[in-house]
Amino acid sequence: MRGARDLGWKGVELGLREIGQAPEMRQARTLARSMEPAFTPTGPRILFLTPRDWAVHVQWEALIAQALRLRGADVRFLTCGGGLAICDRVNTYEGPPVPCHTCAGYTRRALASHALPVEALRDSWADMAGDDDANDWPELDRFPLHELRDIEHHGLPLGRLVEIPVVWFLCNSDLDTDPLAAITYRRFLRSARRIAMAVRRQFDDNAPDVLVILNGLFLFESIAAAVAEERGIRVVSYERGFIDGTLFFAQGPGACRYEIDHLWAKASARPLVGEEDERLDRYLADRRHGLRSFVQMWPNPQFASQADLNGADTSRCLRVVLFTNVTWDSAVQGRHRAFPSLQSWITDVIGQLGGRDDVQLIVRIHPAEVRIPGWETRESMVDVLATAIGPLPPNVRVVLPDDPLSSYSIMESADVGLVYTSTTGLELALMGKPVIVAGTTHYAGKGFTIDAHSAEEHRSLVDAVLAEPAAHRPDVALARRYAHLFFFDAVVAQPPVYEPLGGLARLSTVDLRELLPGKHAGLDAACSAILGDA
Repeated sequence: MRGARDLGWKGVELGLREIGQAPEMRQARTLARSMEPAFTPTGPRILFLTPRDWAVHVQWEALIAQALRLRGADVRFLTCGGGLAICDRVNTYEGPPVPCHTCAGYTRRALASHALPVEALRDSWADMAGDDDANDWPELDRFPLHELRDIEHHGLPLGRLVEIPVVWFLCNSDLDTDPLAAITYRRFLRSARRIAMAVRRQFDDNAPDVLVILNGLFLFESIAAAVAEERGIRVVSYERGFIDGTLFFAQGPGACRYEIDHLWAKASARPLVGEEDERLDRYLADRRHGLRSFVQMWPNPQFASQADLNGADTSRCLRVVLFTNVTWDSAVQGRHRAFPSLQSWITDVIGQLGGRDDVQLIVRIHPAEVRIPGWETRESMVDVLATAIGPLPPNVRVVLPDDPLSSYSIMESADVGLVYTSTTGLELALMGKPVIVAGTTHYAGKGFTIDAHSAEEHRSLVDAVLAEPAAHRPDVALARRYAHLFFFDAVVAQPPVYEPLGGLARLSTVDLRELLPGKHAGLDAACSAILGDA
């Protein structure tokens, strides 16, 4: 019943968006009316790239923009406007075609409700070969799939820039075996060329000092950031923090990487005080039950005892736990270090440890492979293992992605943890478990993980840690300092916008005075990051 009610609610709001009467639009007009009508900017020119109708992001960016205007900035918006044959507004389950009418309509009306100046990329490619870009760039059809990654256009490496959006769209990183890969890659390249040409024209016209983007690796954003780098335009990116209600800002296009090295140098030497320890403990306890997270994988996780995990085998051999990632997620793409792929890492570990009588290997496949409707992976790790290995050795147990067994039970039972880029690596270290990291992730190299830089080194490290796990236990106090910095100090509170339901947005204030300096710590921090004050 609740699902049907939620769908009905969304349907009503979709209709209201079409006529500019969605609740957040009405709230935005109330807020905008209180802006000084004779406003004259005196600060830098800030350009927000807001190409999609992801409502909460549109509203966050709009409120940050209003706060920046109150601080003297000249703020402008650039949206898509529709007309591309393909983009990453949807994935392969939903398109193509992409929902240009509703997407472009929402961003245009929402930003107009805030009385913010907005231009569309589509206006800059209107003089190209019609609205359908299917026949643009016919030369692409001569290139096989393996050469598309090296395609450039006017100095921009478009083939590399669209690679992550392509695997994200396909929900599959194994492009060589995907029958949709070649046609999808070419479609993305054609869209990318139009975006690049339009962004260059817009930069010529608007001459921004700062470009603000979401994530940094999405289609529109990666191309705009590359053009900004050409022009010497500073880029600021942002992404959701791990705790719901927070945002992470980065100088440059890499917010999705969550790099905090510039903060860690100082924080690593400062012990946590009592209230910080307590705050971290409360959050870790909540996290164990899936609380305070943007995405809830398991509302009712099942916890197992040590005896449950041992099963009928009462002997106690060393337990190694391995946590996978979703192969096409941006947390993995471009983060390879010890191995060329996550798939080769897993098969190598099973090849090394499979069949050993003194080791039990538990492979926990990421629940996100199947637990997020509309984003089910097309590259199942079960299928990868079946193809690469076949029947598993008797000492290897695979916990399937739809198994509600809590990952925390598995972590607590471990003697050694193996991760690629998963956040479970940080959590294993917080539990005092030796953890070997195979990929490039934000918490690696901070002094509490064991980092492998090649496949040979990874195998040697696994053998060494298994020979003497106690000698490789992490510095838990150091890991806790990092965790507190990462989860709390490196993020800012979201602007006063909330989601009553996924995909919908509401403003928490319509009083412009609440956006003034000193009124909202999160807005102050966001504006400082964008203006270059921090």
